[in-house]
Amino acid sequence: MVIFLYTNDNCEYQAKYCIESFINKLKSDDKVVYFTIGFDSSLEYENLYKIRVPYKQYPTFHYYKAELSLMVMELFPKEEHFCFTDTDVLFSKKIDFEKLKHNLEYPLASFGPHEYPFTYETLSTDTSYTLLSNTNLVKLANGNIGLFGIDRAIYNEVFCMNYFNVPNRTMRYVWSCFYSFNRKCKEFFEEYTSMCKNEYLLKNRKWAYPFHDETSFNICLWKRNATQNLAFAFVNTHSYDVVVKTETHLIKSMHIGSNIDSAGADWEYIDNSENVIFYHGFKDNETAQKTLKFLLNE
Repeated sequence: MVIFLYTNDNCEYQAKYCIESFINKLKSDDKVVYFTIGFDSSLEYENLYKIRVPYKQYPTFHYYKAELSLMVMELFPKEEHFCFTDTDVLFSKKIDFEKLKHNLEYPLASFGPHEYPFTYETLSTDTSYTLLSNTNLVKLANGNIGLFGIDRAIYNEVFCMNYFNVPNRTMRYVWSCFYSFNRKCKEFFEEYTSMCKNEYLLKNRKWAYPFHDETSFNICLWKRNATQNLAFAFVNTHSYDVVVKTETHLIKSMHIGSNIDSAGADWEYIDNSENVIFYHGFKDNETAQKTLKFLLNE
């Protein structure tokens, strides 16, 4: 198996902690591929392959992962199974990459804390818009269409679903911070990459890609009638205490309540601690280091 990740030089400390959280759990023939965006890394580990790639004109850093998923398959043609991980991830003591292998024609990813994530902006009194009849859609003066809330334009996957003629979800929305895939998924990643490079959608990304690459990732899954996934495989947290509690206690259906956004949504949710294999959101250097030491029993 090949596990890959990428970052720029500002976030290499995240890559270091992420790699160290799982590298001692790999088999001798497993590989770790670290794509460095515009810099040369000083990290050194057994079976670590460092590959420098140039900067691209993407609107955010998230969009690299689609094409890098294709690239890693090309670089390692004899490998059948792959995983991608964000760098702000720390893996649980329970992680077993062998159990993530599959032969589906689409990648497997995890549910997040919310089933219907969205972004929004408040519509001011001088905003020109028209509420479309018999729908909950609003059309702004610039012609764009989004969902209409209480004085809000809400942006989610609906615009992109309509653009690609995907009539409905075939499973719950998943996060693209970690996924497992295989060579049968090549067509998926070709389409996913093309979506991430679509000039029209990128120009209108507020509507089309409210969650960057993740919107197109889900559209590609639903377009293929995907029904399988990793369920609730992670906790979205940056808290040392939450990790310790999750690793040492049996917890089910718990909202932590310490990471609540401006809309009142709680982004820290534990469905079943026995099924958690990673933690997503560790960006603070000191906290990540402390949490890593706990996970490695140091």
